[in-house]
Amino acid sequence: MTDPTVDREDAVVREWMQQFAAVPLGETRLPEAQLLWWKAELLKRWDEERQTVAPIERAESLHVTIGVVGALVLLATLWQSVPGPTATLIFATIVGLGALVAVAAMTLRQS
Repeated sequence: MTDPTVDREDAVVREWMQQFAAVPLGETRLPEAQLLWWKAELLKRWDEERQTVAPIERAESLHVTIGVVGALVLLATLWQSVPGPTATLIFATIVGLGALVAVAAMTLRQS
């Protein structure tokens, strides 16, 4: 006993193959060998460039993190050496921290 779904699938595949066989080939030419070689070389070069840059791109977030931590340590060290914090110093510290966070966020978003 045959399965009706298999018979239906066979009929659909048979019909598609007949339609595909009826499609005219036309006047299509194969691309030039030199053009194919050039494209293959270009793709190979792009792949090599991507593989070369990949470790640098992965390490970029690490470099940003190290820079932010270093800037925070420097800011904390300088803050401790100030005799008495003034309103101007507090404002400058807040602006500096804000700029530091903004630059770090933009750099990490781009990577």
